[in-house]
Amino acid sequence: MKLRYLYILFCLAILAGCKKHDLPSNEDSNGEPVFYIKGEVNGSPVSLQAGVNNYFMYSSHFQQPNNVYVYKGEMKQNACNGPCNYGIAILINDYKISQPNETMKPDSGLHTGHYQFNDGTLDPAGYMGSFTPTFTDPNTTYTWTYSDGITGPGTRYFNAGQTYSVCLNMNSNGCVQSHTNEFRVGSPLQANVSATCNWTATPTTYSFTPYLALGSSQNVSYSWDFADGSAFSSSVTPVHAYIYSTKYYRARLRVSSATDTCYSYYQVPVSVGAPVCHANFNSAFTPVPNTLALSAITVLVTDPSGNVYSTETINQPTGNKIEILSVENYKNNAQNEPTKKVKIKFNCVVKNASGTLNVTNGEAVIAVSYK
Repeated sequence: MKLRYLYILFCLAILAGCKKHDLPSNEDSNGEPVFYIKGEVNGSPVSLQAGVNNYFMYSSHFQQPNNVYVYKGEMKQNACNGPCNYGIAILINDYKISQPNETMKPDSGLHTGHYQFNDGTLDPAGYMGSFTPTFTDPNTTYTWTYSDGITGPGTRYFNAGQTYSVCLNMNSNGCVQSHTNEFRVGSPLQANVSATCNWTATPTTYSFTPYLALGSSQNVSYSWDFADGSAFSSSVTPVHAYIYSTKYYRARLRVSSATDTCYSYYQVPVSVGAPVCHANFNSAFTPVPNTLALSAITVLVTDPSGNVYSTETINQPTGNKIEILSVENYKNNAQNEPTKKVKIKFNCVVKNASGTLNVTNGEAVIAVSYK
């Protein structure tokens, strides 16, 4: 009986020594740290590594009241009673609103590339596009079709950073025409074209005028292709004569800046004596604020005194960036949840009521869980 009692005590001691912590491995098969966060905080080097000095990588996720999931990886000391070192957490907002307790899609929510900080300078989540025909007649019908398969009114929501083709189909008393333009939603360089025609002139002449969208004031150059085989024009507001023929030309404007180029097309009807129908239209895009902070990242820094600083409470200076360098599958965590191993580099300022900390040359390999 005594031996059995000692055996039970021995097993309990083993179990106590095997208490599960979240992802404590400190080195991979190549001797490199598996999980770490390092950089300089106010100029002083900080290096946190899972499995060293009682640091552990805690992986988790949660769903906010607005139903946006958050992936969280936190490096902190286990059961620290002081003095403690720094702790750092990185929270990555999902790319969309989910249903309550919906299965997460980390392959879409976690991707390589630059992210925004979750602060007051978030880029728009998308844009409301509004398209207006320039040929109006009470007996005309208009139909709008879009490259993503939607057919509907001339006002709709567009995702930022994507390119869409917009086509106007119109019928005015049997005059049927269609015209298409392409838009890179959110691009700082976009253009519309308007034109006035002297119908009584021989040959028919058009005066073209460009309009830059989004209030762009950058220096640009213009190149006009009138689509009739004539020479291009670099004039801002060219006047062009079309040799008479009852047909339509598709004139093209090319606008170039030092870093970007965009195109806009104009349907040119040429006839004698009277206007004819055309399917040209103007465009305008209004930003929709990213109030849900989709695909935005928050960095939390806990100093040795236990004070928590956040990127959410301060707009990041120009030049501060955060980028996910790699995403790969990893082991299940202590809660048996699947995890992703994410490598990140960043520079940021974090703030609380008592002051700020400047984090530079930040580099992290963290684990985040998902469901």
